Parts: sequence; C-alpha cells; structure tokens
Amino acid sequence: MAATQTLQEPREYRALVDRIRDSALTTAELAQVTGVKDRQVQHWSSGTHRPQGQTRDRLLEVAYIVEQLSDVYSREGVDIWLHGRNRGLDGRRPIDLLRAGDFETVLYAVERLRSGAA
Repeated sequence: MAATQTLQEPREYRALVDRIRDSALTTAELAQVTGVKDRQVQHWSSGTHRPQGQTRDRLLEVAYIVEQLSDVYSREGVDIWLHGRNRGLDGRRPIDLLRAGDFETVLYAVERLRSGAA
C-alpha cells in the first residue's frame, strides 16, 4: 500500500509503523518526528490507536520518504542516509530536519538522489 493513501484501519497503521521502524527509525525517533510521545507510537504499532490530523500527515510523510529511500538503498543504507550528514543538505542530517518538521527539504533531497542528481 502506498504511504500517501488514506489508511482506514489501525492495523494498517501498525504495518506502516513497523515498516518505518524496520527500515530506519527507532520508536523514539518516530515519536519525535511525528510530535508525539513514544507510547503513542507503541499504540499505533499495537493497532489500538491510529494517528489523527497533523500527526497522521507527518507519519505518512515519513513513510513516503522511507519508501522512496528503500528503492535506492538497503535497510542499512536508509538508516545511514537518514542519520548521517548529507552534502545535498549542506552537511545537515536528514533526521534532524525531519525532527524540525522540514519534510519538504528532505523529500527534495530524496527526489534528487532518486533522479541521480545528488
């Protein structure tokens, strides 16, 4: 299922969260990026709750970014790309930009990478 689709069931969010955590981010990092506490991410992962509003939008953005990176890199490569300094981001770390809510800058860097420009 594409990350940009609207998900209807909590179990679908569970699968989405699990894919993100398997590929790139810890529970704590995903909580920071989406603006919630770790416990909320655990609720999504267990299927007992689903994200709403801006939190949902941030989760879907992260899922899309991870999905796009997974087309280029292995799991380990995605992890390294997100946590390492990036020349295409003026030496900034993508994870720090995501924590600050700057999804567009990270997405632009991912798109450049996928097109071979980065």
